[in-house]
Amino acid sequence: MLWLVVPLGVFIGVVGLGAIYQALATSRDNLMFLPPGKLIQINGKNCHCQIMGKGHPTVIVDGGTGGTHLDWQLVQPEVAKFTKILTYDRAGYGWSAISSEPRTAQQVVSELRQLLREVEIEPPYVLVGMSLGGLFSRLFAYHYPEEVAGMVLVDVAHEKMYEDTPVEWVELNKRLERLLTHVVPIMGRIGLLRLLVTFDSVPMAAGLFQKFPPSIRPLAKALYSQTQFGKTFAQESAAVSVSMNQVKQIRQTKPFPDIPLIVLSSGKPDFDITQDVLQKLQELHADLANESPQGVHIVAHESGHAIQLDKPELVIDAIRQVVEKVRCSSES
Repeated sequence: MLWLVVPLGVFIGVVGLGAIYQALATSRDNLMFLPPGKLIQINGKNCHCQIMGKGHPTVIVDGGTGGTHLDWQLVQPEVAKFTKILTYDRAGYGWSAISSEPRTAQQVVSELRQLLREVEIEPPYVLVGMSLGGLFSRLFAYHYPEEVAGMVLVDVAHEKMYEDTPVEWVELNKRLERLLTHVVPIMGRIGLLRLLVTFDSVPMAAGLFQKFPPSIRPLAKALYSQTQFGKTFAQESAAVSVSMNQVKQIRQTKPFPDIPLIVLSSGKPDFDITQDVLQKLQELHADLANESPQGVHIVAHESGHAIQLDKPELVIDAIRQVVEKVRCSSES
């Protein structure tokens, strides 16, 4: 039995040391990196947001899975030169407290509307949704069309993205979902996720941190290494199919508002996306642009998935175009 006991003891020891390392490193990060924006109470929990600029309409940004307001630091200051813009950390990311509520699109929309009321930003808004955040922005517009004046969608998820796709892609995403749901939280608790983030070797996101400006890479890595990050990432990943169904159902019963809409698609496959899947997503994005009579679809040929980091000028210009159209419409 000794051959079994010794390796087991070593494994338990390594896991224990990893957990201690993670706890100490998280405490250190909390002391080193303070929230740059406001902490607002939503349902008794802190929600972190950053507001820049002045003017109407206000631009409201929702990022992808795992994303924080840092993803928009190449975009937000530039948009702030011509209007007010709010970025925020969804519950469990960045400086926002983790939530026990399911991380579905409906829940996120509810929390975002509470945040906007608390910071006293009046509608109508220009919503910007990236990746998974696109489902949230669209659901917001379906439910509250009178509060949405325009929209920019940045390489967003689509409720039909797993339909009529190669079997290998579907199976890959199923395996990835299981990995994210069950393994990532454990990796976060024992410091393994922190180790992968340190060396920019996170599966399906290798090279991500090189996209951030050098000045904020240490902060970005600290936020992605948090214990609550792994748990929240798993919660959102587990809720993706529910969020897709919520959008799919409301799309069948309610029309999308007639608003200025620009849909941006990545033009270069990255994060293990194949060319065939990329083309499928571009077709689905063109479908989204057709939801509004004022919709436009643009392919960012030189950008991967994170267009706001690869080619921020394209996102800034898209937001500017939508804001100007909203202003012209309100003046006429």
